Amino acid sequence: MLPTAQATEDTDTPGARNWEINIVASGERTAGSREYAVPAVDVNYGLSERTQLVLAIPHLMLRQPGTDTRSGLGSATVGLKWRFVDLEPAGVALAMFPAYSWNPSASAVERGLSDPGHSLLLPLVLGVHRGDNALFVEAGRNLVQAGADEWFAGVRLTRQCMATVECRVEVDHTRVAREGSQTLASVGFKWRVAEHLILQGSVGRDIGPARDDKRQVAFMFGIQLLL
Repeated sequence: MLPTAQATEDTDTPGARNWEINIVASGERTAGSREYAVPAVDVNYGLSERTQLVLAIPHLMLRQPGTDTRSGLGSATVGLKWRFVDLEPAGVALAMFPAYSWNPSASAVERGLSDPGHSLLLPLVLGVHRGDNALFVEAGRNLVQAGADEWFAGVRLTRQCMATVECRVEVDHTRVAREGSQTLASVGFKWRVAEHLILQGSVGRDIGPARDDKRQVAFMFGIQLLL
């Protein structure tokens, strides 16, 4: 199912007692389906300068040929990011970000909006900052209760293109045993329009061999509130 935010994670946190709220519309189109998260919301709270608590849940809409549009809540996720290495003078950081997902609605599973069972995401994230540029590398495993486990990895390059605009290039790869792999390449931006308001967006598509669920386009656009 469509995640609340399909992107390589970074090592940044909101800071102690600060809030970060993301409200986005995202979607994926394949040859046989259209799936949207409208809206997808995640709420982040800084427990300390290096730790961040997150709660996320999307409202999903699924359209497939020959069927009515289905909508409802997708899987909910709660996670904790911990930046356990922070070599600020060198611009290097390491973080772990375990996240647990479950189904708040049994009917969403029956209608194909959410995967059955629970899952546990276990990523490790490396961040390297050099002036206006940054590199983030993420890798890990998603332990799935009612299906095959998933390996994933991602790389994100960012550059401060303008004083208030950050440009992004990203590649995310996933592999599931007996189901093959997918690689999503995308470009995006973050634009700070005010002290506490950021606009963000991205667009991309799958690259690699053709398959039935190959994403012809994947997009995300929304706002980030810093409180």
